[in-house]
Amino acid sequence: MSAPYFPECESSDWQTMPMVEGTSFDSHLGAFEFRKLGDNTAQARFGCDDNSQNIQHGIHGGYLAARAEQVFYLPLYTERCVALGRVVTIDFSMQFLQGGKLRQDIIADVELLQETGRMGFTRGTLSQAGKILCSFSATLRKLPA
Repeated sequence: MSAPYFPECESSDWQTMPMVEGTSFDSHLGAFEFRKLGDNTAQARFGCDDNSQNIQHGIHGGYLAARAEQVFYLPLYTERCVALGRVVTIDFSMQFLQGGKLRQDIIADVELLQETGRMGFTRGTLSQAGKILCSFSATLRKLPA
């Protein structure tokens, strides 16, 4: 078994998230960037192309939900509380506020609300050009490294 991966997050520079190789669902979404903003806060950035569009030629809600699910553990990760991929989702709620546009970066802002020995509680938003597309909250179970 390889050693757990933790990022070096003392600065606010963007880093590329290591992606799982192969044919997993995550590998189909492509890479994204992340950074630590401050204590218990993190940010991610990713693009959206024609593969993420809905029938109205905007961003598909399933794409936004999948991206939110990829990033809501980031504050635990950047604080080195969990290693890469060492959480499972217990509960996830999302509210869609407005549609988004293709070929514009999406920014995820994520905050750790509470952490216990085995759980983490986060909330965040996905936005584009300063406009919030959706908000979300999640309960996560931390797994041992």
